[in-house]
Amino acid sequence: MPKPDLEGLLTAAQSRVRGARALLGRPRACNVDECVTLIREAQGYLEWTRDSLAQAPPADPGLRRHATTLAGEIRQTAVLLEQGARLGRRWLAGLRPAEPEYTASGSAVPVEIRGHISLVG
Repeated sequence: MPKPDLEGLLTAAQSRVRGARALLGRPRACNVDECVTLIREAQGYLEWTRDSLAQAPPADPGLRRHATTLAGEIRQTAVLLEQGARLGRRWLAGLRPAEPEYTASGSAVPVEIRGHISLVG
């Protein structure tokens, strides 16, 4: 069984994270499903690296630093994706058509009072 290439696995994960960030850089053209897939793949490569450490020869000291940095980038990218999705939903909710201000006959639509009025305080 060949020895796992830990640097190669981390490089593959890094390329997935960069791809997701590049997609998030263009929010109007961003495909959220593709971003989620890239983040999951990056996380999978990072876990594969962790699982392969037992079979690999003693690793380079910089490998741990690279893996830690990559894990932080994955978390940051996931937060960016979550915020983008939340703000996108809010933006889309603002685009919903408003209720008409006038009826077909030209009279004003009565104002609907929402909520509750408290007389007690």
